[in-house]
Amino acid sequence: MLTEGFIIMIIGIGTVFLFLAILVAIMYASKYFIKYLPIENQSSSTEIGGSREATPEEVAVAMAAIKKFKLK
Repeated sequence: MLTEGFIIMIIGIGTVFLFLAILVAIMYASKYFIKYLPIENQSSSTEIGGSREATPEEVAVAMAAIKKFKLK
């Protein structure tokens, strides 16, 4: 009875390990294929609001608001 449980446990662990190994292999394969696809790298934020840099004044205002919020 103890050996049967041990065998079932080994089969279960092996199955989980095999499943995880297949998932890792799929991730690496998708990385390889995505690398060579002719897709332009566009973010959705540039389409909605335009792409502009934050000015130092805007950054300072945001940092001051965060510090004021932390003090409450």
